[in-house]
Amino acid sequence: MPSSPTSPPQSSSRNQWLLLHLSFILIGVITTLLGPILPFFCRHWSLTDAQAGFFFTAQYFGSVLGVALTSFFLPRFGFSKVSAAGFVGFLLGFAFLGLGPWVLSSFLVGIIGLGYGLLNPAINLRATQLPSKSTAAAVTFLNFSWSIGAVLCPFLVGFLIPSIGLRGFSVTLAVCSLVLVALHLSLRSTPAAGNQVRATHSVAEWLAHLHQPRAVPLLLLFFLYVGVEVALGGWVASFEKRLPGMSTLTLVIAPSVFYGSLLFGRGVAPLALRHVSQVLISTGGLLLATTGACVIALSNSPHTLYLGAAIAGFGLAPQYPIFVTWLAAIFRDDSTWIGALFFGAGGLGGGALPWLVGIVSSGTNSLRAGLCIPLAVSFLMIFLALQARPRAVAA
Repeated sequence: MPSSPTSPPQSSSRNQWLLLHLSFILIGVITTLLGPILPFFCRHWSLTDAQAGFFFTAQYFGSVLGVALTSFFLPRFGFSKVSAAGFVGFLLGFAFLGLGPWVLSSFLVGIIGLGYGLLNPAINLRATQLPSKSTAAAVTFLNFSWSIGAVLCPFLVGFLIPSIGLRGFSVTLAVCSLVLVALHLSLRSTPAAGNQVRATHSVAEWLAHLHQPRAVPLLLLFFLYVGVEVALGGWVASFEKRLPGMSTLTLVIAPSVFYGSLLFGRGVAPLALRHVSQVLISTGGLLLATTGACVIALSNSPHTLYLGAAIAGFGLAPQYPIFVTWLAAIFRDDSTWIGALFFGAGGLGGGALPWLVGIVSSGTNSLRAGLCIPLAVSFLMIFLALQARPRAVAA
């Protein structure tokens, strides 16, 4: 791809920003859906925690495939067509979700993950190229919209599924995805031109980039961060229902507390980025995330759980946007193709760590023991962030 595409007119830029934010609201609902809906799945199919955790693996391993495809599709078809293809994945997955055995639904969740894998890098990278006063702040604000959808998700599940059922809820999301397919296709999406579009990158080129001292720590941060966020956000609903006296609840709010705090954190992060360095915000946030994960794992009451979820969500809030900014700062023009590797690592982490939580929970008969995994990983990321930070990046 060209290193810096022609800047769109101001009105077109505003329309694209609006569409990106609307897209991320729906993406926030869909990518966090497994957490609130998992208790329904467990009850419907009598699943163990290890089987339930496999849904996370299906979703995020599907996203890895989607991310891998972006390095091929983005230079040839442009951001809007790739984004439309991602929403087609959502449309296909939700059109049949809930039909047949749980294995079929896990496959459909994988198709939904494929759509997410196409959408996440396409929209995030497009946000780094649209006009803005601060790239880090703009990407953070975009992920703020994702958090709005994530906060709404448990309430949508709690209120809509009892009234319209799983199928009705799935069809509703499929219709919303269809609308966004049409909106993205309505944008002009010009593929990059010239021989550079068709250029392939050799293994030596990939390895040369990974030999940079900050590349591997940043790659690990993508892998571990997404795993921690999905593990905490995905399992707190099940953990809440297993607390004393909470098993009869149809509406669990721990995921909304977690993602609500994430939303608040991403709302204030752009202001903090004007005055505080990115590395200080990142490491301080990871320390808060470690504290919150510890409180979650030790909680014996809903109020303690909500407190831990709020602390963890706030600490994790600025991490992903900052890591995306570091990716662009370290690799610059090459971030459009090598970024697929880093977003793919995030997808692998999102599939591996939550499933590992379920496996440990099933093996020990204690979800509390499984939740110690994101606690330990959050602490490890503090040291990786210190190694991965670029020497100089604009706030």
